[in-house]
This record gives sequence, structure tokens and C-alpha cells, in this order.
Amino acid sequence: MENLTHTLIGVLVGETAARSTVTSADGLPPQRRRNFLVTLAAIASNAPDLDLLASLIGRNKLDYLLEHRGYTHTLAGALIIAAVLCATCEIWCRWRRWSLSTQDRLQLAGIAVLSLLLHIAMDFTNNYGVHPLWPFYNGWLYGDTIFIWEPLLWTAAAPLVFLLRTTAARTLVAALLATAIAVCFTSGLVPLPLALLMTLLTVAMLWIGHRAAPQIALLTGIAAWFGVTTAFAISHGIVRQQLQSFVVQRWPAVTVLDYVLTPMPANPVCWDVMLPMIDGNEYVIRHGTWSLLPKLLAATHCPGHDLFRHITAPITAVTDPPQQVVSWLGEIRLPRTQVSELASQNCEAAAFLRFARVPWTLRRGHHWIIGDLRYDREPELGFAELELNDGALRCPSNVPPWIAPRSDLLAQ
Repeated sequence: MENLTHTLIGVLVGETAARSTVTSADGLPPQRRRNFLVTLAAIASNAPDLDLLASLIGRNKLDYLLEHRGYTHTLAGALIIAAVLCATCEIWCRWRRWSLSTQDRLQLAGIAVLSLLLHIAMDFTNNYGVHPLWPFYNGWLYGDTIFIWEPLLWTAAAPLVFLLRTTAARTLVAALLATAIAVCFTSGLVPLPLALLMTLLTVAMLWIGHRAAPQIALLTGIAAWFGVTTAFAISHGIVRQQLQSFVVQRWPAVTVLDYVLTPMPANPVCWDVMLPMIDGNEYVIRHGTWSLLPKLLAATHCPGHDLFRHITAPITAVTDPPQQVVSWLGEIRLPRTQVSELASQNCEAAAFLRFARVPWTLRRGHHWIIGDLRYDREPELGFAELELNDGALRCPSNVPPWIAPRSDLLAQ
């Protein structure tokens, strides 16, 4: 999940906590306590992404791919970060000569832990994945439920326009909501009816924020956030069942390694689908668009096709005729053992495969290229594509212990 969404949800949770808990007589004054809770929630909601610093230090894509959503996105990491944030609050208050009561300390610790865990949970909902159970389990967990930017989650934060303390903060939230609506209408990623629905929901949440009691408005925002996530989760479950039935009927002899699903923003009907499969002696990736309600919106009319029109991966056209339920964008066919052989010969490739969920390979000139189809959006090498060095290698150091998502392919 991108950081503006993390921040909006963090502020929503912090404001709700501030207005739903009582102030102790021997602790922070009500307004100061409220500022502390909201600010801490916003900071903690973004703190796990400090692992991006590791990629800046390493200055290469492989470090980024291996370290982002790494140790700071684990339950153990969240507890350590929460302790650091609470210690920082304590030091700040002593420097300002502010008294913290036991109740204040418990509330600050609670909001820090909650915000950090919400960050991990929200990142889980994307197809990028997290591995929160390290060091007990180092495998990736994928929610495949929410697009990396979901404008409907911004709508849930609309009551903040009337409830935040400062004019600057209220204006900023209003500007973000206006931007989200504008993007829905102009990006081509959201069909017009759904963009109109997004606008109506935003207006409704603004009305609630203006007219309802603050606690009611904030709790309605949280309910809307959970409602949006639940709607996409239900849609995901149905689409996955439909796909499994489709595969059994269309390709009874193939072994599907994974169902990689991503909805379009503000759109639980249209889903981007990637199916890494084993078909005889070939490793095959089928990529297409799936419509949950094909009679209402055919797959060929779903948005998002242009995102994958010009990419690096060696994708070829699919001969299957388009259907209302599915529109195939293309497929990749490689020898069954090509990925595993490359990993056994090249330590950069082996390290990359601790991240790649839909890996592909390509020989270009004197070099191999390895990539992850999930994030291939351009003909040049993107952030999830590497040109591998041949011959003597300086292998990456400090490779984290993540289990390769395609261990099933490496075992072929």
C-alpha cells in the first residue's frame, strides 16, 4: 500500500482513539494528548517503510527487492519499532517538561503497536506480499485483495476534513480527496459509473463528517474502510473459485502454481490475472483480465490493458478467442527447467528468486535478464527486472532468509 493511504488511515485511527478514550487528571492535557496520539499514529503507520533506507545504502535494485517489506514488516520488527517510538515520546516529553501518566504511556504504546500492525496488514492485502511471522516462518503471504492504490480507502477518511484540529490538516485531506476523484475520472483505470459512485461515496462521507457527532463520524469512516476491504476480499474469493473451475475445464493437464490476482482501483469487478503453470516440459505464464460480472462488464472492456501493452518480458499473443469472462493479454513459454538452472548457476538470480512470484527469463545478447511479471510495465528494465552478470560474480551479501515464492518451480 502506498504511503498516503497508510497516513490517512493512521490519522483516522489516531483521531478515533483520541476521541474515544479518556484523559487522566495527572497526565497530558486533552488537546496535547490528542495531538500526540494522532501524530504518533501517522508516524507509526509509515515507520515500517524505513526499510527503504537499506536499498538507498545498497544503491541497487536487488537490495530494494530483498529488503523492502522485510524485517520491519514483521511482528517482531513492529514491537521493536513501537518500543523505539515510545522511548522517543518519553524523551520528548521530558525535554519539554510534560508529565506523562501511566494511562498516557499505555495509550501511546497501544496506538503505536496498532498503527504498525495495521501497516503490515494493509500491505498484506496487495499482491506484493509480506512475511510477518519471521523468524518462525520465512515464507511470503499474499492477500491479492486490494490494488496498491485504492481510492475507496481514501473516501473512508473523508470525515477528517471536518474533524482534524488545524486548518492546514483539514485542507490537505480535502485536497487529497479531490485529487483521488480527479484521478478516477482522468486516468482511464476506473470506469465512469464507478468514478461517479466514488464521488457519491465521498460526498456521503463528507456529509457524515459535517453533520454527525465526531465519534460517530470517525467510527463510520473505520466501518467504511473495513467494508471496502471486505467487499474486495469477497470478490477475490469468488474470482479465484471461478478461475479454478475455468482452468480445470480448459487445461485439465496443467499444474497451476499460483493464482496471482489484482483488482483494478475502485473496481471489484475487473481483475488482473497471472497464472504461472507447468504444462508438460514447459513453464507457462498466462496473463489476462477476468471479469467477475461479465454480463455487466465484459473482460474486454475492463480498464488496465494499456499498463501491459509494452513490456520487457518475452510475452506472445494467445490464440484463444476473447470471451466475456476473460481477455488474455498474452503468455510466456519457457523450458520447464530454465529458471531453476539459471538460479543454480547465478547467485544474483538465486537471490532475486527470493522475491519473484511470477519469474521469467530472457537471453538478450551476452546477458540473461530475469524479471517478475507482476511489475513489468515498460520495455526498459523496471525495478523488478535485472540484467545478470555472466562469469565471475560478486554475489550479493546479507541475503535475507525469505523462502522463494516459486520454490515449487525451482524444484522442477
